[in-house]
Amino acid sequence: MLNKFKLNKIVQQCTLLSGVAILSACGTGTADPGDKSVNNDNVEVVILQEGQTADDILNPGGDNNGGDDGDDGGDGGNGSDIVLTDTPETEGASLFVRANDANQNIAGFEFCCGGYDTYQEHEFTNATGDFIQLDGGFWGADVAGHIGERVFSSYGDGYDNDDDTSAAQVGPSATGSIRSPEFSIEKKYINFLVGGGSNQYGTANATSVLLVVDQQVVRSASGNNQHNRIDWQTWDVTDYQGKTAWIEFVDMHIDDRSDAALAYILADEFRAADKAAVRPSANNIVKTSATLTSAPATTGEAAFVRQTDVNQNIAGFEFCCGQFNSYQNHSFRATGDMIKLDGGWWAADVTNHVGERAFSSRTDAFEADGTNLGWLGDAATGSVITPEFVINKNYINFLIGGGTNQYTSDKATAVVLRVNGKIVRHATGNGEENKVDWHSWDVAALNGQQAVIEIIDQHDAVEDDGSLAFVLVDEIRQADRAAAQPIASAVVTSDSGHNQNLVLDLGDPNPFYDNGEYYIYYLENLGFHSWAMAKTSDLITSSFPQTVLPASGNASKADQWIGSGSVIKAQDGSYHMFYTGHNRDLTPVETVMHAKATDNTLTNWQPIPADTFSGSDGYSDFDFRDPLVFWNEAESKYWMLITTRYQNKAAIGLYTSENLTSWSAQPPLYTETSNLNLEVADYFELDGTPFIVFSDQRDNSRQVKVLTKQNDAWVLANNSALDGRAYYAARTAGHAEERLLFGWVAHNFGRKDGANPDWGGDLMVHQVKLKDGELAVELPEKLRTGLAKTMVTDSVFSEGSASATATGFDLQAQSLTTLAASDVKNRWSFKLSSSNADAKFGLALVKPLAEGGDKRAYVELDAANNQAKFYFNADENNQFNPKVSLPLDAASGIDCELIADPEAGVAALYLNGYRALSFRLYELKDYQIGFYSTADGVSVTDLNRYSR
Repeated sequence: MLNKFKLNKIVQQCTLLSGVAILSACGTGTADPGDKSVNNDNVEVVILQEGQTADDILNPGGDNNGGDDGDDGGDGGNGSDIVLTDTPETEGASLFVRANDANQNIAGFEFCCGGYDTYQEHEFTNATGDFIQLDGGFWGADVAGHIGERVFSSYGDGYDNDDDTSAAQVGPSATGSIRSPEFSIEKKYINFLVGGGSNQYGTANATSVLLVVDQQVVRSASGNNQHNRIDWQTWDVTDYQGKTAWIEFVDMHIDDRSDAALAYILADEFRAADKAAVRPSANNIVKTSATLTSAPATTGEAAFVRQTDVNQNIAGFEFCCGQFNSYQNHSFRATGDMIKLDGGWWAADVTNHVGERAFSSRTDAFEADGTNLGWLGDAATGSVITPEFVINKNYINFLIGGGTNQYTSDKATAVVLRVNGKIVRHATGNGEENKVDWHSWDVAALNGQQAVIEIIDQHDAVEDDGSLAFVLVDEIRQADRAAAQPIASAVVTSDSGHNQNLVLDLGDPNPFYDNGEYYIYYLENLGFHSWAMAKTSDLITSSFPQTVLPASGNASKADQWIGSGSVIKAQDGSYHMFYTGHNRDLTPVETVMHAKATDNTLTNWQPIPADTFSGSDGYSDFDFRDPLVFWNEAESKYWMLITTRYQNKAAIGLYTSENLTSWSAQPPLYTETSNLNLEVADYFELDGTPFIVFSDQRDNSRQVKVLTKQNDAWVLANNSALDGRAYYAARTAGHAEERLLFGWVAHNFGRKDGANPDWGGDLMVHQVKLKDGELAVELPEKLRTGLAKTMVTDSVFSEGSASATATGFDLQAQSLTTLAASDVKNRWSFKLSSSNADAKFGLALVKPLAEGGDKRAYVELDAANNQAKFYFNADENNQFNPKVSLPLDAASGIDCELIADPEAGVAALYLNGYRALSFRLYELKDYQIGFYSTADGVSVTDLNRYSR
């Protein structure tokens, strides 16, 4: 019999030659010190099959426990000697007591009403977050299964501070943690009641009760997602008898609908007993050690694959030489300098690497035009995000080296695992420049969940902080055995640090407002344009983007590519997504497709293939895209606006439905004679006035435009363009008091300033409003509120005659003055005026060059021609320069607001609260921004600048 617990086995790998197994030096005994052969009858010679390793024999099965994972803390409920009690509420004794009053049942939470910080006044410790507010045990009358009068509730009654005298529930969005008094484990079992959210320790949004022994979490329990119900659970703690421990209560769920679990934890009546309340569950065991594989480079499988070539080992970075954008062309998402990387780096000089190549954040790079940048160097920053994958093994093993700054550092050199957009595991390099070491994450608690791995390098090497300024990664694999012992501190249990600045590199945005948040659905600007989503409530930060509806990439399917669409909350409260399927090799080329949300996260969508349809009744089935669906109250029907063609004209088509399943063609709402189309149409009303916004696809008029209704006909509005040509594919979302317009500011080819515009870009958000009966755009109020820290407005550079005044500057003719450059998002407000109503002046953007001289760009306000235009110095007549028309009177003054986002490399100038001019400037963080005059003097008044 083979016995993995007795290492009295000889495993001899054989060499296969012409189908014959050749055994060499295969002994059947052990040598003793006397050089005698000692026979061992319990020895077997095992010939490994091709692809098999010794681990497959020593640790067969690859079971859910990953083989022999060291301490399993008892039988986990699988033994036959478990004695169950019929009275768990009285069996044994209270698990922990209050030293100052041993008779008070604090283990049953029978204490209350001490005001702010009641728990710590009753000898609980280490309260964090909102838990310090809790007013003791929560009245349990409405909690099914409770014992006594009170329970632990993370949403229970609390106080804001010591001075607060009015208790109120802190609510399900409350988060925090707290520890029980320490106790000695003297009995075989710990019995207790638990309820609420089902997220175990080690998952995103954990809502758990933990047992901590020797500073390690060894047991975990959570609820079963039944509201206000608690049930008995039992931990077998036989192996920890005699040790000191504590219970930790953890709620890291901020109730943000990032998963479908309840966002709170309930608990009651912790008791130590020699009889179990229920059979212990193996799922509650938190492993403290793992069985290691001797062949991590081949154990398990690649953690993720390339959509168009599943056999290419992109998880081992075995791809190269695609020059600019190699990572995104291989199913990764890249930000910052990482978009320039030339794929996996030749790793011959890296100790322990696997294969030929590895990831390096400072390696060979290219510009889009093929210019070889050579070694990118330590100053390079950015991130690389892997394709999504399903966690289906117990461990993720990978090689890592380089810098040691954790992901929480502003100079991070780290790798993180994200589930539901939340960071759940993290690692850093080993401090070695040319060496990678194996690292393992225990991910058993995450089995079955979608995940991505993010490789982060934010270290620009400007300052030496003791960490290497780059990160190395190789061979990311999933396996049921670990490559190295997992580190407990790699588990991230936090309610913060998961979000990002609201910077999205995207194709068309398709925003949706619900429950106080903007769900920014958008086409990924890579691959086959799968749908992704990020949420924001403040326009400053957002959740980490998640892919929510992948394109199939299948050349035989209608959804090989995915195009724009919309999300709607139906009259019955269900959520629906309508989107474009595109496959130019099929007929029809474009179709409208339908999916329905499967839970309240609005990240999980189930397509309904039977509802797919294309153009009919005179509408094209070649151009048939961008469905915008909404409930038309006046018509008591659902309307769908479509980008299409009708009688050889560009059309905003209309279909109607009573059930979101069957759609009937109606005459188009608007047509134009054009060889291109009127894209991503949007319909909304402001104070009862209807508008349609669309994006004109034609090169000579590529702008977001507005239609108004006159005598039942839709016509172009006065000054119909809301912004310049850099801004495109904009749609709105919001509520009665706030409606926002989400579009993209176009990338340039090669991500280089001054190059021609490309498809896709970075998010820019305007607020729409009524102004004198017209549709107008302005800086969103959320940005005024969120960017409110005063910045210095002193001049750092001047030409000609520019002088500071009490509220700004006075510039004589042919003058210029600038303020300091900034690398953070900032907003400005000011007024520009001149004695000449037709004056020409504007914003100057100046980047000083190390070798002397500077680079300049301008936002020109031409009052004589009622036009604003952005251009680079000596490139004023470029046809791709963004410009917008609006009434301008320099003598009356022009009220301006500016939003500058250096991280995204975009900015927008708002003029008289009426129109905007968005522009692209990748190097914005290096540009001083100020004002210039031409033939006439200019006054800058009411100047203010703000940041977060």
